[in-house]
Amino acid sequence: MAEAKGAVCEDLDMISALPEELLLKILLRVPIKDAVATMILSKRWRFIWMMLPRLDYKEKRYGDDFMNDYDEDDDDDDDNDDDESNKSIWWFFEKSMELHKAHVLTTLLIKLGPGCPSDADVQKWLKKAVDRHVRVLRFKLCWSTVPTGLPKSLYTCQTLKELTLSRKILVDFPSSSCLPSLIILELFYVVYKEDDSLVRLLSGCPVLEYLMVKRNKDDNVTKFSVKVPSLLDLLYSNYNTPDDNDIVDTGRCLVIDTPALINYHIADMSGDSCSIENMPCLESAYIDVESFADIDRVLTSISAVVSLELAMTDVLLVGCSNINFSRLIKLSIYPDMSHWLEPLLILLKNAPKLKDLLVDYVYICTEDLTLSWDQPSSIPRCLSSQLEIFEYRQYRDTEEDEEFLTYILANSKCLKTVTVSVKPSFDLERKELIIKKLRDIPRVSTTSQLLFK
Repeated sequence: MAEAKGAVCEDLDMISALPEELLLKILLRVPIKDAVATMILSKRWRFIWMMLPRLDYKEKRYGDDFMNDYDEDDDDDDDNDDDESNKSIWWFFEKSMELHKAHVLTTLLIKLGPGCPSDADVQKWLKKAVDRHVRVLRFKLCWSTVPTGLPKSLYTCQTLKELTLSRKILVDFPSSSCLPSLIILELFYVVYKEDDSLVRLLSGCPVLEYLMVKRNKDDNVTKFSVKVPSLLDLLYSNYNTPDDNDIVDTGRCLVIDTPALINYHIADMSGDSCSIENMPCLESAYIDVESFADIDRVLTSISAVVSLELAMTDVLLVGCSNINFSRLIKLSIYPDMSHWLEPLLILLKNAPKLKDLLVDYVYICTEDLTLSWDQPSSIPRCLSSQLEIFEYRQYRDTEEDEEFLTYILANSKCLKTVTVSVKPSFDLERKELIIKKLRDIPRVSTTSQLLFK
């Protein structure tokens, strides 16, 4: 036993003898509470953790993923103070931040839940991070009180490159705000003081390249304006449905003016209007909208994309049939109704250069949904001369599904690979029967590979 204890001490001494730089790298790989606990090991370890350049504080019960947003209902959960797992990490966060001494704090991640005390002075520690030249700041606040503002020093932080603000945070940037180094900005379910709060924030980010937005129904913004000359990627989600589905004009709008934009992702069920002024460089787009009153303008703005993903809602079915996608090479569609096939074939006729086609039934909630279509008399040019890759996910083994797959294989002369993923709910025996049947379908492209997942 004595020999074993001696060996442990010897190993510990060997680690303690390492340079501080290596010890910090070790501590960066463990949870912050474990890193702080090392201060009791020896005098050598007492101050090591205080020099960590990255600090990560998150509530236990919400998991390890900082971006894992839970439902709004969770914000009102009652915390049991006798349950250690439900206690807020605030007390530990505050004490450890008081002791932290590093001259440079490159990354600070804070995720506080409903148990955070309502009088917590979070601004104090955000200001400390700014004073320590923070580069990455992610702040998620889910307490039960009103949204909190941000320290004034954050508005002019020279070093900040990535900023994430989530939940009970009030965005109120002054006209003098300037974040000259900010490249990535994420705004998740925050509240804005007014429309111009967002405008002032974005206008103060001269090199911003990536913007991701998830909106609350009551975020206090009527005109959500994104005018960023440097922006390359825009991801926008607004799943708040109108109170009355018959109302077309909600009085709210999304305005986009992003001349350098390359990637565009929009998922909007709100019914708000949309004005797109300038996206001449757009290469790829994801569109999932339910009731845009001016959907034709939205679709026209993406007509020059090379890669397109579509959730096949009714409004998109009609709109896409009138658009010429002259540069489109890759198309992914996610059907959620029975009558998507005929509009798809019209879209294929309008996409003469298409080489890669994906059909994914990920949004289909029932196996009873049947396809409705009549095979066209003419074959889309992309099938006869361009299409090289075809993938069919969540294949349901209906008569109509088989007819459509047969149509693709019979008319796609340039196919190189065909991949079919059978619905995972099917048992092994049924999957084997489906695969056997599909292997017998004739293919006009004799060199194509038929793969199954």
